[in-house]
Amino acid sequence: MKITYYGTSASEAWPALFCSCQACLLAKKLGGKNIRSRSQALIDTSLLIDFPPDTGYHVQHLDLKLQQVRTLLITHSHHDHFFPYDIGMRMPGFAEGIGERRLLVYGNETTQAKFQEAVRLYRGIERFVEFRRLEPFETFFTEDGYEVTSLLADHNQLEKSLMYLVKRDAGQILYAHDTGIFPECTWKFLEGSRLDLVSLDCTALSRDWRQGHMGFGAVDEVRDRLREMGCIGEGTRLVLNHFAHFGDFTHEKICEMENPKGYEVAYDGCVFVC
Repeated sequence: MKITYYGTSASEAWPALFCSCQACLLAKKLGGKNIRSRSQALIDTSLLIDFPPDTGYHVQHLDLKLQQVRTLLITHSHHDHFFPYDIGMRMPGFAEGIGERRLLVYGNETTQAKFQEAVRLYRGIERFVEFRRLEPFETFFTEDGYEVTSLLADHNQLEKSLMYLVKRDAGQILYAHDTGIFPECTWKFLEGSRLDLVSLDCTALSRDWRQGHMGFGAVDEVRDRLREMGCIGEGTRLVLNHFAHFGDFTHEKICEMENPKGYEVAYDGCVFVC
């Protein structure tokens, strides 16, 4: 499988909208991999994870082909991961050439309510988009052959935020955003899994966060426990993603710190194959 990261920042983007901190000033000066939009990733060509307000930017500048997407997985309802108003553009009058096949959107109860509120603005959208509600630890198969399991994240206590385990043939990806160190029920479910790529939340960078989001220390704890459980090995790719504008960090500095520990660092537009 292949995973493409289109957005790799936390909710405020990086550089952040109204910010003049050192990290944002450095990003503006250096450009390139230091410019991070809000979180979105694509597995192969048809399985999209999250739908932020920057989706249009990803289509226009990073060549995201939404016409090929058949399944959309939403991690939780926060706006940087789910901006449902733009999904209404997937219908005649706004888009041509989409055909009659519906886009299937999966998410939790809070996400469903947000979706229903948004799509009421678009009469007839149900012909082109369908929402399917998930609870943690549900497994389903997509129309094009992916086995997807929703896992409980430790993020927003007002809703059941989800991580996703995606399997196809012999390959398996764990997409773990936004979350702190995993809940015990999720650790229990992962027993016996063999993971080819693990994408880990590293929002906090050097800050010592273990709930809601993670930083370098918490990520190491998750990696070590996955290794002890036999879920990861030498061939597993470990990717850090979803960064906030803290301190004086740049993409290069994160790589200098984390590459020697076996991590790869995501940036907008990067691709990993496992």
